[in-house]
Amino acid sequence: MKKITINVFVIMFMLGTFVSVSQTLNQPAGWPNAAWTLSGSYTPGGLAGDPTTASANFIFDDDAAGNGSADTIEATSPVIDLTAAAGAGETWITVSGNFTYYALGGDVLAIEVYDADAMTWSQVYQFTGNTTTVADYQGCVISEAYTTPPLDISGYTATQLSGFQYRVSYDDQTGWQYGWCVESPTIMSETPPSCIDPSMLSATSITDTTADLGWMENGTATAWNVEVVTNGSPATGTPTASGVANPYAASGLTAETAYDFYVQADCGGVGTSNWVGPFTFTTACAPVAAYTEDFETFTVSTAPFSGENCWSGSNTGGSFYWESAAGTDTSSGGTGPSPTITTGNYFFTEASGAGVGDVAELVSPLVDLTSLTDPAILFNYHMFGGQIGTLDVIVNGTDNVWSLSGQQQATETTPWELAVVDLAAYAGQTVTITLRATSAGSFEGDIAIDNISFTEFPACATPNALTATNITDTTADLGWTENGSATAWDVELGLDGFTPTGTPTAAGVSNPYGAMGLTENTAYDFYVRADCGSAWAGPFSFTTLETCPTPSALGAANITETTAELSWTENGTATMWNIEIVDLTAGGTVTGTPTVSGVTTNPYVATGLVGDNSYEFYVQTDCGVDGVSAWAGPFAFATPYVAVAPDCTSGIFLDSGGQSGSYSNNETITYTICPDSPGDVVSVDFTSFSTENNGTSACYDGLTIYDGPDNTATTIDPPGGGTIWCWDRNDVPAVGTGDLQGMTITSTDPSGCITFVFTSDGSVTRPGWVANVFCNPLSVDSFEDEAAFTYYPNPTKGSLTLNAQNTIENVTMYNMLGQEVLRATPNTVNSELNMSSLQDGAYFVKVTIANITKTIKVIKQ
Repeated sequence: MKKITINVFVIMFMLGTFVSVSQTLNQPAGWPNAAWTLSGSYTPGGLAGDPTTASANFIFDDDAAGNGSADTIEATSPVIDLTAAAGAGETWITVSGNFTYYALGGDVLAIEVYDADAMTWSQVYQFTGNTTTVADYQGCVISEAYTTPPLDISGYTATQLSGFQYRVSYDDQTGWQYGWCVESPTIMSETPPSCIDPSMLSATSITDTTADLGWMENGTATAWNVEVVTNGSPATGTPTASGVANPYAASGLTAETAYDFYVQADCGGVGTSNWVGPFTFTTACAPVAAYTEDFETFTVSTAPFSGENCWSGSNTGGSFYWESAAGTDTSSGGTGPSPTITTGNYFFTEASGAGVGDVAELVSPLVDLTSLTDPAILFNYHMFGGQIGTLDVIVNGTDNVWSLSGQQQATETTPWELAVVDLAAYAGQTVTITLRATSAGSFEGDIAIDNISFTEFPACATPNALTATNITDTTADLGWTENGSATAWDVELGLDGFTPTGTPTAAGVSNPYGAMGLTENTAYDFYVRADCGSAWAGPFSFTTLETCPTPSALGAANITETTAELSWTENGTATMWNIEIVDLTAGGTVTGTPTVSGVTTNPYVATGLVGDNSYEFYVQTDCGVDGVSAWAGPFAFATPYVAVAPDCTSGIFLDSGGQSGSYSNNETITYTICPDSPGDVVSVDFTSFSTENNGTSACYDGLTIYDGPDNTATTIDPPGGGTIWCWDRNDVPAVGTGDLQGMTITSTDPSGCITFVFTSDGSVTRPGWVANVFCNPLSVDSFEDEAAFTYYPNPTKGSLTLNAQNTIENVTMYNMLGQEVLRATPNTVNSELNMSSLQDGAYFVKVTIANITKTIKVIKQ
């Protein structure tokens, strides 16, 4: 809901007129007028009347432009030559017309003039709001007259005169405002009068019977005449006070009454100015004797509070305001106070959507404190939520005498606390108090107040603003704010949620009180009272620390097939931990027994893991003499699937079924198995294939086998040709009758290598297979002497040297995935291969001599 501000200022000519013999310039704008121009940065949907095309009115609806838009717009006149007017001595220029304006606050609607020398615009008149009804400005209903203060052009240069322009300008100051209508204006020239009219009337320091009335003097007058009448009564033109100063202290007014005032400059021997006004103001309520306001007779409403029972409200943020609520109110749900702890009406600030620093004020009537010997204000407050701002108590609009920030209650249902504000400095005076709420910028920032009492300062004031600081595992410093003169207090301390007995667990303590003998990691409540017999304040809740805090924020990083860096956050000072790692794929479950104890590094590098497995780990802090913490976890992670084919030494070809534990997502994985030593060939004997894919009912995944070190080699075709899908023990392709079990594949390629390419069907997930791998020597005929060669060093850190009896024709190197990583054509009997840029690991090198190719295995370190 938008704030409503009414500030009416109208210039009226009541007695006399400007002294002039003619009007050289009297030019209506004549809207719509294509000679006028529109400019600015504005939302087109907000322009409700375009004076340059089709409308006699310039209308902008900032409400229709929408929240979040930042709008500026100007309607600029054509060039108006003022040379003739200046030559005729008519050196006063005014712009007049009618307007309707719903001002929200912060936005600026003004008349501006152009300086052709400086090429700048300056403001000569700013409009003030004259309606709080949307329909008024949308339909130009109010149509109130205005005239700008005279612009003196007597000192204008020829360029300034001939290049003059004026414009109507608007800036919403990036706010979501309402709007306005400015009707077609008229610009006129006049001969300057001998006594200039005042302007900018105002009323300040308003009480129930007095007000300071002020204005702006535009000439040299030092005395003025003032007429004050009740609002709506016609002015008589006869001063109620003559020859007064500026400002004029009007007195003898009636409380809660609206008045109009007019002012006239008295220029002595040259006469008086026109009467200017009216300016309307309302006197305050008559002072009330010190009393208690429980807000029970206030109207409950979700709208911003504007005024009732001589209380008033205001705000500077469109969404941050005070409102009166019933005890059953839930509009502030989640931030309290809960209806379970509230009876009757109360006030709270509605913080939903509020910006940081937005202010809402609730102002009391004038309160006469003369009956009080030692005056004070007592009130209840509730401040619970994620981001609570600040609550201040301001006396007479200027003196900040009490302030409280941040969350004060532990929950919605935590009882209200009592604030005690000393007003001894204002004894014998009549004062107002302002309850000012300043937003922290969060919808969880509501502040509630109730039961405001102007009364004697309590003989034994209740403490408030309880705190717990310097909390350890067994101790805490309990503190509070003393609102009276007590020097000793009673404390009742118990487990969180306990029912207080009213019997202190510690009596006559100091502030703060050092509570000892507490239990670690335990929630407590405490209450406090002044030992002079005040009411109990509280509870305030706090939790002791752990002797050996449990770690938190577990994580796993740099995960490989066999290792992972396991990490956590240490919440104490320990430097040693226990870890349990559970292999979920293998069916493991947590036992509470460490897999590894006394770990001294964080992160800890776990080794010996298995690729394509799911794991979880737990961590426990070892605090030495203080014992161990609770286990933290689990944190789950998985090792990646890495397609690394075995060699003859490992002897087992185990495929677990892809990275997810079973093939899916149309995976294609290539394995190449080469012999460990030159002269050997690889044989693979499948011992089992997954029962889900064994061909008894259907086959989904395909396996193609290549007789060589990559997938460009000749395929080892099954009987009938094509891709192997399902095989029975007799090597007869027959879908639905068998599996790969018992099938043996042997390389016939000179390299001795076999390459397997496995392709899955993404519509299903299937596990893989198990096979034995072994190597047999090639026949002697396959190794002619002319193809013999030697190679060294192996392992190598950089280069591999090849020496042969005959020319080395080609050299090709593959990694363990069967990918080619190096190729050379030495055409010499000696060759050196630079492997320094390759990653450490095993490689297969195919060497071709005399059209015979041999494969060796080389380790790069």
